[in-house]
Amino acid sequence: MRNFILSISSIFFAFACIAKLSQAQEPILTIHAVDFPPYEIENPGIDSLLGFDVEVVVEAFSRVGRQAVVDYRPWKRIVAMAKSGTTVAMLSCEKSPGRGEYINFSDPISKATRTYVASADFEGKVPRTMEDAKGMKILVISGYAAEKELKAANINYDPIIDDTSALRILLNRDYDLFYTAREFVEYIADGLKISDKIQYFDTGKQVYFHLCFSRKWVNSLALRDLFNQGLAEIRADGTYDAIHAKYK
Repeated sequence: MRNFILSISSIFFAFACIAKLSQAQEPILTIHAVDFPPYEIENPGIDSLLGFDVEVVVEAFSRVGRQAVVDYRPWKRIVAMAKSGTTVAMLSCEKSPGRGEYINFSDPISKATRTYVASADFEGKVPRTMEDAKGMKILVISGYAAEKELKAANINYDPIIDDTSALRILLNRDYDLFYTAREFVEYIADGLKISDKIQYFDTGKQVYFHLCFSRKWVNSLALRDLFNQGLAEIRADGTYDAIHAKYK
C-alpha cells in the first residue's frame, strides 16, 4: 500500500513538473505600442510607472500563465505589423471602420474623452461637439481613430506624426485646435509645464481602448479569450482599480 501511495504521489509530482515546464517554455508575447501616457509610457520617470494599460495587460496575462512585454514602434508601422501578422497585438487601440477586418478586439481595458485642445488665449467659437469645429484649423495624429472620425465627418484637418509635436505646433503656430484624448494631454501637459497654456473643449464623445490581436497571428482568438479571462479576474479582485489608482 505504501508503495502504491508513493507511486500516485510520483505521478502527481511528474504532472506538476510537466505543467510548469510547459508554461516556462511558452513564448513571451511581444505586444506593440506607441508612447501614449498615462496609458503607455515608453520612458518611465523616477516613479517607474509603465502606463496603466501596460500594467493591466501584463498582469492579466500573468494571471493565466503567460508572460507579456511591450515594445515601442511608430503607430503606422504597428498597424502594418498587425495587418501582416508580425505582431501579436496592438496596444491601445479603438474600434474604428475597417479595423475589424484584421483585428480581434479584447474586452475594453480603458477609456478616453475626446476633446479639442486649444491655447489658453483661444478666442474663437467654442466647439461643443466634434462638428462644431468645421472651418477651423485643426491638428490630429495621423493614423489614429480620431483622424478617421474627422474624415468621416468631412472636417478638414492637418495630420501630424506625434502628440507632443502637435501640442508644440498648436502653441507656436497658426492653429486653432488639436483633436485628441483629454486624459493623454492632461498627463503630458503637466510634465511639459504647459498646463496653464492650454484649455479643453470636450465633445461629449467617450471612446474605449482594447488590446487588439492580429487576426493573422496563430491562435489569435484563443489568446484574446485567454487575455479576457485574466482581465476579468483582475477586475474582480480589485487589482485593476489598484493599478489605475497609482496614476491619479
